[in-house]
Amino acid sequence: MRRVVRFVSLVVVVGLLAAVAGSSASGRQSAGYTLRIGDVVPFTGASAVFGPAYAKAAGLAVQQAKKALRQAGITDIKIQIEHADDATTPEGGVNAARKLIANGAGCMLGALTSASSIAIAQAATVPARVPQIGPNNSSPALTDLNDSGYFFRVMPSDTLQAPILARAIREEMGAGRTISLAGRNDAFGTGLLPRLKTNLEKLGLKVQGPLLYDPTAASYNSEADDIVKGNPDAYVVLDFPANYAKVASALLRTGRFSGTKLFVAGGWPATIPSFIPAASLEGARGTSAGSPLGTRAAEAFHQLYTTSPGIKERQTLELNNFDGAMICILASIAANSGKGADIVKQIQRVSSPPGRTYTYLNLAQAIRDLRAGKDINYEGAGGSVDLDQNGDLKTAIYNFFSYKDGKQAVVRQLKIRK
Repeated sequence: MRRVVRFVSLVVVVGLLAAVAGSSASGRQSAGYTLRIGDVVPFTGASAVFGPAYAKAAGLAVQQAKKALRQAGITDIKIQIEHADDATTPEGGVNAARKLIANGAGCMLGALTSASSIAIAQAATVPARVPQIGPNNSSPALTDLNDSGYFFRVMPSDTLQAPILARAIREEMGAGRTISLAGRNDAFGTGLLPRLKTNLEKLGLKVQGPLLYDPTAASYNSEADDIVKGNPDAYVVLDFPANYAKVASALLRTGRFSGTKLFVAGGWPATIPSFIPAASLEGARGTSAGSPLGTRAAEAFHQLYTTSPGIKERQTLELNNFDGAMICILASIAANSGKGADIVKQIQRVSSPPGRTYTYLNLAQAIRDLRAGKDINYEGAGGSVDLDQNGDLKTAIYNFFSYKDGKQAVVRQLKIRK
């Protein structure tokens, strides 16, 4: 009798273990959750020209992921995206991010400016334990930000851009020339200009400034006089499009400024906007983080973007927001969760080696691999998104571009590794 009882007990235990294992396995294949992505973009303010393109790119990523989920036979993972305007200000960024988090966002994209992203991380995403992926943030301050591992960016730091821009200026201008430096007094200007000055001086150029100005000032007449003082050979002005329009108007009024003597850095519009005086940008040269030209993923993204409903004109690095959204989605699938605290643990796993390399063009198989517990290495439409321990890119591509006939044209590219 004891043997029978023991045998029955053993069968029950084995049955329970099998049920638990089966439940766990089916739970992995039947996630049953919703991922809500928040997207902070500038629909108004100094960088408003970029907002619609960045929002469209992120939306296209969600669209492609939904299609891939259907192809993979997965019907119980839902993905939603909500966009919110930060008005290109840190205060607006915090308000936008808090609204998105209150609406259930488990992963955040944005903002476009470093100052807004820093404010969002400190006051919204990090306290809420929501990972944040900056698509266009270059400030070196973000590398050492006290973010508890919740901030990532798919844009290289200005510690890399400063020597590249300095070298480009030296090659264009020659040694011994005087370069006047100016820019907005925020994370963008203070992050790049001092480093640029050091690198220019190492290359044998003379530097005037940098002059840091209030990005909220009503006019810039006195600042313009200081920038052109002494008739320097070239200028570097760091600003965002709408505010640069005011600075440029003041510079042109001095009668000593021309776009052909200007160097810029960071994200600039693909075409000179009507609100910026054309003479202040035509012929200007500069550097910006770039994306690989001619790859299958990049060309497919261009086709997808330009044939999808909405605006058709591309903008500088809007595909970074596409890649940021893809990373959120893949990390969520790897975590089998829409919660930020789970997603953040998987971001580096899905975006960096080891693991088979996938682009968004074979997204369904990447999803199948993640559901099977395998590692993947997502290769972005904008290039490598391998991230280091600080959430920074390990490699970067930089464009040297110029404005000709009102349009931005890439002259050459340089790929560097940290």
